[in-house]
Amino acid sequence: MAVFMLQLADGQDKVIEADVAGRTLAGDIVLERADLHGNWTTLETYRAADVVAVYRRGPAESGIYTWIPQSTTGTWWCY
Repeated sequence: MAVFMLQLADGQDKVIEADVAGRTLAGDIVLERADLHGNWTTLETYRAADVVAVYRRGPAESGIYTWIPQSTTGTWWCY
């Protein structure tokens, strides 16, 4: 389980707990969670135009937890 923060185009920040976040070929952001049987469920999907930036909460090189920016281009999955 990870914590993600999305900066939305309308100026709001959204903090979501999910197992994974991904960026699709179309640029949309998908947040998913798996149940105990390994079945994946989409929690939320955001259109590319609605999201300015995505961050994952995790340790920086210093070891201190911070918001780590995710790539604004290409496809990716972060856990």
